[in-house]
Amino acid sequence: MPFDTQIVVTKQLRKETHRALRILSKHVNEDDVRAFIEDAAQMSEPGDRNNVDAVLQVSVSANKDIYEAIRRCDKAMCDALRELMKEDFEKQEQETKQEILLATIKNLMDTMKWTAEQAMTAMKIPDADKGKYIAKL
Repeated sequence: MPFDTQIVVTKQLRKETHRALRILSKHVNEDDVRAFIEDAAQMSEPGDRNNVDAVLQVSVSANKDIYEAIRRCDKAMCDALRELMKEDFEKQEQETKQEILLATIKNLMDTMKWTAEQAMTAMKIPDADKGKYIAKL
């Protein structure tokens, strides 16, 4: 082999350890997912959070049905997942708001024949934020 290789047989890993590896399987055990989410919700370090996000992205894409079932049936797990993904949700929400404001500015400029400054003044966009929208026009 041109590089070192390691094969992990997830079914042979002990239940209490290596949860991050166990939930990467295509046939994940729901108990492993729940335990991983509970453990992950307790992590506070940014590096740990990034690792959790990466593991969850892979696991969710391979096991959508199980995560859907957990989301529908278990409010505590749903809340834990929401808490884990809070920063991502907030970032996405902020980006969506900015896209909507930018589209509204463009629409006012087009339909009312206003300058960007006039459109942003009409929309009561703070002066401190106007520069970032002008840069995106």
